[in-house]
Amino acid sequence: MTLPRVSEEEFIALFQKHGSPEEVAKAIGVSDRSVYQRRNRIEQTRGIKLHSFAAPQMTNSVEIRKNAIHAEARNQVWLIASDAHYWPGEATVAHKAFIKLCKAMKPHAVVMNGDVFDGARISRHDPLYRNETPTVKQELEVCQDRLGEIEKAAHNAKLFWTYGNHDTRLWRYMKINAPEMEGTMGADLFDFFPGWHFGYTIHINQNTVIKHRWHNGIHAIYNNVVKSGRSIVTGHLHRLQVSAWGDYNGRRYGVDTGTLAEPYGDQFAYLEGNPVPWASGFAVLTFDSKGMLLPPELCEVIGDTAYFRGKAV
Repeated sequence: MTLPRVSEEEFIALFQKHGSPEEVAKAIGVSDRSVYQRRNRIEQTRGIKLHSFAAPQMTNSVEIRKNAIHAEARNQVWLIASDAHYWPGEATVAHKAFIKLCKAMKPHAVVMNGDVFDGARISRHDPLYRNETPTVKQELEVCQDRLGEIEKAAHNAKLFWTYGNHDTRLWRYMKINAPEMEGTMGADLFDFFPGWHFGYTIHINQNTVIKHRWHNGIHAIYNNVVKSGRSIVTGHLHRLQVSAWGDYNGRRYGVDTGTLAEPYGDQFAYLEGNPVPWASGFAVLTFDSKGMLLPPELCEVIGDTAYFRGKAV
């Protein structure tokens, strides 16, 4: 095992001085992810909180402010998945395809566009008749396993996660039922995922926005792209589709990133067997040398096979 380059006391002093995991990583000469992981371990074992206070944080053209991420993308591929609602058991076809394309395409960034976690037992909704759901611990473990697979496959890609309405269920539950635990390690879902950057929105090149949700209904992505004035990528509705729009400002796209889950999986027992226009899959964004977003591409699961660019993944 490689020994730490600095002691815990030195690490804490550096964090308190710089207030930024990225700056601490530079000072020590390790990866950002290593700093996030070590910070979490120290917070758990010592019962302290090492707060980030340096803002904005600059990391290779990525600027992170409160609840928003700003990035520049030139000659880059971004893979975007959403609504995984990870559940114990075998990984879905869409998740396996996402892993394969991460390895094959070597994206600059990977975005989990909300609702990685489901939180069935801490929902505001009443239990469903004869429907057993996993514990929070079981859900956390499978989320860590699946995101760990993505981290490994994506290698050096930037890792982003936009807040989904299900992702915030743990924080809400703790806030209401155990407010005295606020600020302690584990009171928020995102405490368990070091190395990922979080926010409500991701702004790319001043022409593309990624967020979990905005408008609802059958015309949601059309309304999103018309009213935002930019290309916009959302999840939440599980529909997996692209809607193009053009005006004097040029052509832009609305994208629904579908779901990494199976549309009729156990997570969605509340559907009571009713049909839904959902699709399992994810989106691929490509930015050219000038930062222009090229037509978005979709990987879609049909039957038990995922297809991308007309070929089985």
